[in-house]
Amino acid sequence: MKTKIISGIFFLIALSVAAQNETDALRYSQISPTGTARFAALGGAFGALGSDFTTLSFNPAGIAFYRSSEISVTPSVFNSTSTADYLGTRTKDNKPNFNFGSIGIVNTRIRNKEGNTYGWLNFNFAIGYNRLNSFQNSLSIQGRNFDHSIADAFASQAYGTNYNDLSNSNSFDANLAWQTYVIDTIPGTTSNYKTPMGNYGQLQKLQSTTRGSMGETVIAFGANYSNRLYLGATIGIPNIKYYSQKTYEETDDLDSIPNFTSMKYNQSMKTSGSGFNLKLGAIYRITDWVRVGAAFHTPTYFRLTDTWTSDMSSRIYNTDFSASAPIGNFSYTLTTPLKAIASVGFIVGKAGLISADYEYVNYSTAKLNSSSYNFSTENTNVKDNYHATGNIRIGTEWRYKIFSARAGYAIYGSPYSKTFKLDNSTVSFGAGFRTKGFFMDAAYLMNFSKKNRYNLYVLDATNAASAEVNNVSGSFMLTFGFRY
Repeated sequence: MKTKIISGIFFLIALSVAAQNETDALRYSQISPTGTARFAALGGAFGALGSDFTTLSFNPAGIAFYRSSEISVTPSVFNSTSTADYLGTRTKDNKPNFNFGSIGIVNTRIRNKEGNTYGWLNFNFAIGYNRLNSFQNSLSIQGRNFDHSIADAFASQAYGTNYNDLSNSNSFDANLAWQTYVIDTIPGTTSNYKTPMGNYGQLQKLQSTTRGSMGETVIAFGANYSNRLYLGATIGIPNIKYYSQKTYEETDDLDSIPNFTSMKYNQSMKTSGSGFNLKLGAIYRITDWVRVGAAFHTPTYFRLTDTWTSDMSSRIYNTDFSASAPIGNFSYTLTTPLKAIASVGFIVGKAGLISADYEYVNYSTAKLNSSSYNFSTENTNVKDNYHATGNIRIGTEWRYKIFSARAGYAIYGSPYSKTFKLDNSTVSFGAGFRTKGFFMDAAYLMNFSKKNRYNLYVLDATNAASAEVNNVSGSFMLTFGFRY
């Protein structure tokens, strides 16, 4: 039986950077924007249309279509519902949130007011904010496990490490398990571990809550040449705020496991930072009823800081134990993949339009880096686990006098498959009206993410405690705008 060595737990020589991995690289490389209500209602298929503020984060050439200055704001209500199936038990959870999808101002300078339709006709400038992703989610998982325990995962993690060194190498996980007797050294050894689980059948629970968002401050410029060629550029300054809180519990509620009553493991993490990117775009009006667009996004270069901690408590051998890890901090950089977008729009006079976008992104090119850690393992995992894929967005709008009805659909390819496979999809619809100086739009957008695997813990490469998670999120947004 080990003796308790508390003094070493707060001594941190080399902080583990396991908090930064390929999952984080993917999280900040994917976007699921809301933006303005009109943009959302058309499924985000605005690459060949323009005259909407959110296009500045997709095809900045859209700014060149503005013929008057504009101020707009889009408040939004978001709700995420998750359903998890784990070991024959289904649980459901949801999380609401209020936010702003878009706030912006566009200033238009008409170069020639005499009716000339040749040459550079107008130059536009815009500044504002677009929301690119929401991290709001609450997930509950519960099930009775007759095969293994998270204690087995901690014992496997600690194997080969002297218990005196766990506070340096595994401060936030295995060391806490050792401090609370969730694992213990096998008698006669100092680096081989056992658990108090003589048999299984304990109730396992996980409560995971995330919040925060990724938004982008945009500064854009655009110009219109002869009402045929529209060019634009956007300087993007994205900002990330991500918070995660996880509580994992195991309880012998049937009183069937000798020496073990319960354990609880809490983890919290905060990620914050900002980045920089450049977007270039063009739209060409082939005829009055056909437009094509193209946009290129440079990789986004982020500087991020993670702050995290964890603690564990247990009741084992009819005794209560607890331990806490120190607060960990680590700063690093993340370079996300470049993106290319091709678009087409069909304009049916003043009656309506149909549009489509195809977006190419290669998630395997994301890269983590730091001056004190090279992330070679994590970046290899990015290259091996993620691949190039495409995202397709289509939308339509039909008008009657000052009123419009809209609908859209988007499918997002899975970054995990070399061949195209659906990862998630969105369905949207909306309506609005526009007068000469004022407009108001409403939209509802639903996102479906199905049959995702969520590992509560991993014992080895092939043995994981895995739940199937389905998520449905909905956003209702209103855009108010003034033209002058």
